[in-house]
Amino acid sequence: MNTSTQGDTFLINETPYTSVFIPEEFDEEQRMIRQTCEDFLKTEVYPNLDRIDAQEAGLMQHLLDKAGELGLLSVSIPEEYGGFGKNFNTAMLVTDAVGAGHSFAVALSAHTGIGTLPILYYGSTAQKGKYLPRLATGEWKAAYCLTEPNAGSDANSGRTSARRNAEGTHYLINGQKMWITNGGFADVFIVFAKIDDDQHLTAFIVERGFGGITMNPEEHKMGIKGSSTRQLFFNDCAVPVENMLSERGNGFRIAVNILNIGRIKLAAAAIGAARRVIDQAVTYANERMQFGVQIATFGAIQHKLAEMAVRTFAVESAAYRAGQQIDDAYGTLSAEGMDDAQAKLKATERFAVECAILKVWGSEMLDYVVDEGVQVYGGMGYSADAPMERAYRDARINRIFEGTNEVNRLLMVDMLLKRALKGELDLMGPAQAVADELMAIPDSGISEDAPFIREKQLLVNLKRQYCWSPGPR
Repeated sequence: MNTSTQGDTFLINETPYTSVFIPEEFDEEQRMIRQTCEDFLKTEVYPNLDRIDAQEAGLMQHLLDKAGELGLLSVSIPEEYGGFGKNFNTAMLVTDAVGAGHSFAVALSAHTGIGTLPILYYGSTAQKGKYLPRLATGEWKAAYCLTEPNAGSDANSGRTSARRNAEGTHYLINGQKMWITNGGFADVFIVFAKIDDDQHLTAFIVERGFGGITMNPEEHKMGIKGSSTRQLFFNDCAVPVENMLSERGNGFRIAVNILNIGRIKLAAAAIGAARRVIDQAVTYANERMQFGVQIATFGAIQHKLAEMAVRTFAVESAAYRAGQQIDDAYGTLSAEGMDDAQAKLKATERFAVECAILKVWGSEMLDYVVDEGVQVYGGMGYSADAPMERAYRDARINRIFEGTNEVNRLLMVDMLLKRALKGELDLMGPAQAVADELMAIPDSGISEDAPFIREKQLLVNLKRQYCWSPGPR
């Protein structure tokens, strides 16, 4: 695979189509993992969606336990800690396959992603040895505590505090966290707080058994009703000093890097959710009769189904391309001698712009697909007795999760400009080239015999338009 190992270059460099990873390239083992996920949803999740949404006591924990038995919680965890140690794109594949699981998908993603990865990437050897094996099996469930009532998108403004006790053995954490997924049953929390008068957050691994943790009742939400969402209160919660994650003041960096991973994986989950909606819409269109024929024969319905499939395919293609590029970047950094965990983090960080783009694009694609799914179902689409009502409500959170789409749009441009100013990304060169072209005879630079000639010319023109826009200049 000859893809670029430096993010953002898609904007200024041509990408040979032969270097782009496509899902058809997954090997037999990866396809078996995907099939395991799909079978699990069919047997354990879909028949119990109403029970899950009703938050039947113990049900979600039971489902996570079963997922753990199948290895679905440990795909990214190294073998020495009880996991499978698979690459990033395999983890993306699992997220995609489970993404059709409504509230269960949210619980699983929170556990395997933002709940587990901070320990995997930033934990000490002792911390990894203690927590990862239990998280891999689901014996312990994980949650991530960053957001506060006055600290949402501006996460570093959080007021939760930590101070060392007189004996120097523990940090006493005080504060409030909200919108905590898995909060009602998690055993381990990644908690962000400021030590004394620090300007930056520090991360801690907090066990429920440490005490000093109380919580409000479950939140009543528009969608993902089966996902446990609680406000948590820390009242002199005593956390052993050895449970500080990484270094003092490094919490914001941890949060940002883990959210990068969460963003691209959210796009993967949106692909799985969209694919199921399309399947349901196609089935219904072939069964529903109007004017003596199946509505699937109507041009308007065919157009809707086709557009739903096209948009899903586009996000799928971009997501797995970026996922493979992250894997390739990791391979390069690891070969250069970088520490394994650091190489994985650095590889994802290089593609932070792509992660933000895919988060926005994936979530908005899914909103389009579920909206059209409701329309294909017509009146039944608005009924809670049909599947589109749940799909429509559950999809809406994705434009808020992992940073709102508005914030992510700002981040895309901000990161690009900062990298250009640091000399990490040459935007001025392509901009000057476009300026020179305006004074010369246009030349696409693309062979007329090349595959996808029209599509490539469109991409070239879009890149030129960006490089000539006022922003980068």
